[in-house]
Amino acid sequence: MLFAADDMLGKLARWMRMIGWDVTWSNRVADDDLLRQARGEGRVILTRDTRLIRRLRSEESLFIHDDFLEGQMREVFARFPELASEKRPLSRCVECNIALEEIPKAEVKGRVWPFVYQSQERFTTCPRCRRIYWEATHVRKIRDRIGQLA
Repeated sequence: MLFAADDMLGKLARWMRMIGWDVTWSNRVADDDLLRQARGEGRVILTRDTRLIRRLRSEESLFIHDDFLEGQMREVFARFPELASEKRPLSRCVECNIALEEIPKAEVKGRVWPFVYQSQERFTTCPRCRRIYWEATHVRKIRDRIGQLA
């Protein structure tokens, strides 16, 4: 399932990406461009914009009522319960929304802190922005939060 979040749902979009779902988001996209992109790619639009929701068909959109992430996730799951089985935690770039790729440890030398290079064995990277990811100490907290949200 593909999603496009409006500019008011950046936090939700980032956490959905962390769960492993394909969610486009930008705080610099006009409503007309968001609609064109989402419709062209078959994405469900997630929005908090009352003007935008009036322009959308119910099958192509979900109006998010809640102000807080936990409630927003409940709304997404209420509409799309099948997402519960589609979790791939930390498999997408939280910035670019691109699927991460494994990268050999030797290729990250000099691109990460020496301690990270010495203490980690597995790395992934975003093919678009070249950001490097690894299982840092905060990853356990992220995985726990994903478990609570999803």
